[in-house]
Amino acid sequence: MKRAVLIAAMFALGACSLLAPPALHGICTAQGFAIDVDFAGAGRHDCVIAADGSVVISVDHEPAVVEGINPSPWFAFRVTSETARSVVATLDYTDYKHRYRPYISTDGLHWSVLPESAVQLNERQTRARIAFDVKPGVTWIAGQPLSPARDNLDWTRRALSGAGFTEVEYGRSLEGRPLIGFVGGGGIDAIVAITRQHPPETTGQDAYRGFVERLLGRNDAKAIAFRARHRIILAPIPNPDGVDGGHWRLNAGGVDLNRDWSAFTQPETRALSAWIREQAGDRRVVSMMDFHSTDKTVIYAPPLDAPSPTIAFLPALKETFDRVLTAPPEWSYAHNPEGGTSKGWALEVLRAPGITVELWDQISPQDARALGAAAADALIEYFAK
Repeated sequence: MKRAVLIAAMFALGACSLLAPPALHGICTAQGFAIDVDFAGAGRHDCVIAADGSVVISVDHEPAVVEGINPSPWFAFRVTSETARSVVATLDYTDYKHRYRPYISTDGLHWSVLPESAVQLNERQTRARIAFDVKPGVTWIAGQPLSPARDNLDWTRRALSGAGFTEVEYGRSLEGRPLIGFVGGGGIDAIVAITRQHPPETTGQDAYRGFVERLLGRNDAKAIAFRARHRIILAPIPNPDGVDGGHWRLNAGGVDLNRDWSAFTQPETRALSAWIREQAGDRRVVSMMDFHSTDKTVIYAPPLDAPSPTIAFLPALKETFDRVLTAPPEWSYAHNPEGGTSKGWALEVLRAPGITVELWDQISPQDARALGAAAADALIEYFAK
């Protein structure tokens, strides 16, 4: 009899546990409320929840081998709530300044930017107070719409489908992730395009997408001739560890990859540079474009008298931007062979005008894609001979 009562009691407890809501987990929790970072691209955070329900979230940078250049305080966290509520979260950057305007999403796929009135900065801009509402369930907050490594990889696969490109695993990252590139065509010249060396820089990724779409989407005689003449070499995600690890600017080895193109201390830069050289072979590389993001839209290019057989493309590119874009980018011409950038490596090794294409953090996806499309048009018009 006692055994039967015990079994019945255990069954009742089990039934109750099935009906109860699942326990909330995260880096900080309160009654019916939790903050977590268990997803690709999440920021490097810890947090506390005050007695009044407000949250303070630390925005911790990745360990850096050398002092950081252009710090990019990235944040991305997820809120799980059992009820609808208003949330006040303070992002604590310690000695760094707030950079990214927050975006909000209820599915991690569709995003809207929070209004400026929802964000208040302290005098030093090292703490950002963000106010937003959540519904029951899950809400994401991030410095840009989330785009984990698989996102741009899958996008590139779809964009190139049926266009005669080969997908190549050209190496492995420091943490063992595959480094994937795409190559198409076999003409006498070549072009190179890469993006996401720096993890959060998704507006540069938008420009890369506009570039690829236009390069392959034009079907006029010049575009067909251009594609027949040029091998197209694409690296859509050369820093998957940094992207999925929520790093500000570095890879998992604490190195800014776009300062490692001369020392080549990291497997990502060693593998990518070797693969580009292999795919280019004896071809003339007419341009190498590296798409990034920063606080304004600007083009970093080598001097117009740099020793490259295709350096005269730069004025043609600028003319196209000035003519077709509503807000043409600024230009900066310089070359530092010891700088370790892909731009400098392209000029030194490939004798190609390496071009760093920087998009404003807050540029719209449409405007970013328009700039990328204009860059593709300029290449086609200038080199389709």
